[in-house]
Amino acid sequence: MRYRRIVAKFGTSLLTAGSDRLDLVAMSRLVGQVARLREAGCEVAIVSSGAQAAGRHVLGRRPDAPELSRQALASVGQSHLMQSWDELFEWHDTVVAQVLLTRRDLSDRLGYLNARTTLRDLLDCGAVPVVNENDAVALDEVLASRIGENDSLSAFVANLIDADLLVILTDVDGLYTADPALDPSARLIDEVDAIDERHEDAAGDGPGRGGMTSKVSAARVATQGGAAVVIANGRTPDALLTAAEGTAIGTRFSPATNQLESRKRWILGNAGVSGHLVVDGGAASALRERGRSLLPAGVKDVEGAFERGEAIEVRDDDGKRVAAGITNYASSEVLRIRGLRSDLIAETLGYAYGEEVIHRDNLVLL
Repeated sequence: MRYRRIVAKFGTSLLTAGSDRLDLVAMSRLVGQVARLREAGCEVAIVSSGAQAAGRHVLGRRPDAPELSRQALASVGQSHLMQSWDELFEWHDTVVAQVLLTRRDLSDRLGYLNARTTLRDLLDCGAVPVVNENDAVALDEVLASRIGENDSLSAFVANLIDADLLVILTDVDGLYTADPALDPSARLIDEVDAIDERHEDAAGDGPGRGGMTSKVSAARVATQGGAAVVIANGRTPDALLTAAEGTAIGTRFSPATNQLESRKRWILGNAGVSGHLVVDGGAASALRERGRSLLPAGVKDVEGAFERGEAIEVRDDDGKRVAAGITNYASSEVLRIRGLRSDLIAETLGYAYGEEVIHRDNLVLL
């Protein structure tokens, strides 16, 4: 196999085979591919959708079942989903381990390291981690606690375990130049060397696209962390094996860089949750071209609210992302020192945590 540490994301439509319940035949085909990868010496972590579909089906057996939230559906369905994975993998003498995560788990540095350690320990002992968002506590009202959906989660997991490859299996063949349901001339994009606005525009949000926008966004996060990404149709026989072998299938996204060290992976996975900074042209150029730290003099504005030590994005006047990094100052503090020379920070705030808003050692270019 070309790749040795793989994250496989299985979408709901794939696990249900388009029905209203988990399809054990479809799931068994995926399990068989994972088992063959493991026999070839690969480590595999699964990011699994399907909990809500399973819960909806179980509760649907009761005619008087009331309409429930996605959190309640997932709470009921998660045990059924894991039972299915457990029984199917047991035929291959393989142990599975449930791992439930929220954005809060990953936005905290200690939580990130704990999750990373747990996943690595599971892989080391020969288990297959099955990861899902902890929907039961990821309330819609608490947006900061939500990862958002499992495409994003799969990219975070790929970065957590230093994966070589992220395979997102869905019910479409990959990223097209346009919506194939609306444009007969749309063609499959086989290879993407660097994700840009053309690919984001092509993703769209039209019907039959398999939620491609979120998948391209996940590909951006994972490739920036050093993993290759393949988006492919999971109903194609041996799609996961084909991707792991490095054989052309679906759309392949090349790694944007060499694998980043752990601290910078955490920055990439969590930047932009709470807010971002807007910098002037000089600061943007200094970051992009000269690898400098971000000083308060170059900061023009602050969007959102964040605390010292959080990972945030840095954007230019046009709204384009320049970098992501760990801020030395809270948003309220940056608002007071923006545009000032660094030697005026202590005088303005009455204290100083450093001359930089973001030090270059805690900064990753985007």
